Amino acid sequence: MSPVLLAVVAVILCILFRILNVNSQPQNPVIYGRDRSFIENILFVSPFLNEAYFPTRLWGFSGHVQTILHSLIGRVRCPWPIGGRISLVLPDKSTLTYDLYEPVGSEHEGHTDDFNYMIENLMERYPNTKLILVGFSLGGNLITKYLGEERKRPANIIGGISICQGYNAIDTMVYLLQWQNFRRFYLYIMTDNYRNIITRHKRMLLSPEMKSRYCLDENMIVSAGTLPDLDEAYSRRVYGFESVADLYKWSSSAFYLHNIKTPMVFVNARDDPIVPEPLLPIVREFVSSHDKAMYLELAHGGHLGFYEGGLLYANPVTWLDRALVGLVGGLLMAHNKCSPKDALAHADCSASDDEPDLIKSTTIVYRDPLDKVSSKCN
Repeated sequence: MSPVLLAVVAVILCILFRILNVNSQPQNPVIYGRDRSFIENILFVSPFLNEAYFPTRLWGFSGHVQTILHSLIGRVRCPWPIGGRISLVLPDKSTLTYDLYEPVGSEHEGHTDDFNYMIENLMERYPNTKLILVGFSLGGNLITKYLGEERKRPANIIGGISICQGYNAIDTMVYLLQWQNFRRFYLYIMTDNYRNIITRHKRMLLSPEMKSRYCLDENMIVSAGTLPDLDEAYSRRVYGFESVADLYKWSSSAFYLHNIKTPMVFVNARDDPIVPEPLLPIVREFVSSHDKAMYLELAHGGHLGFYEGGLLYANPVTWLDRALVGLVGGLLMAHNKCSPKDALAHADCSASDDEPDLIKSTTIVYRDPLDKVSSKCN
């Protein structure tokens, strides 16, 4: 083999190893929050959240691979739950559908108006049930915004879990418009997907009546190169905003966090190529200044991936799958301990003496939210 060919192979291997980030090591999640008893309840049900996360060895340490695999194949060899599809006709004559999956065992353990209709419909069907809202990516932003809005919500909602949201659409778009870490590529994919949805339903979304009412230019919509361009040509006009910035501010959960009273758990990964680390201080500061709030920050996992185990083939159940089951159980435990009848007897809703103190060995960051100097997580 010639020296030139050997050099080319060596360069390719170096690039591949760099992209796959194979030199990284498993790390424990960093837990942010100031409410000791709330975090203790979560960890009592899910002690593995205090343990190192082991991504799939050959490719799991790359946020790009985790993100792309999740978008292409989703879960690995995961059985699809059996459920039913519910359809609702809303006051504006649009149709809202959602899938309802009922539990198979008896174990213990976009738009907020549309989401609210779904919640109300669920309450009509199951008035005595308890609800924990779980949102992924934009869904995480939606449920966070919903819980922070000035609106009437069912008392049955006992908690929320947000996974991999960006919190502030204005700041997120600043990073997505950059080529660094291939973010502009992800933005192109998202723009193309959104544009395809509009054009696929152009008979309704781009009808002559819609074009006339909202001053829509189909050529601008089809030729939009980025999400801000597409939102300028379509979204902000349809929703009645003066500018794209106003639309993004209205839709960002960051501007509603201060009003949240429902217990919340947030999860993000620092290697998420769509939600980069500079966007995460918002949630760190929120949980550091509010009770009944916890934030799990992982070094790896990408955007919604969190595949774990194995050398090449990941385990069928991901870290995120296990975490969600544990977080739901922890939120339910925290709710039961802090129910009105118990709150009078136990004002702090703290763990009982016979439960282990799991916080002692946990990496938890308690920080003054005004202390900007120490905002970096080591």
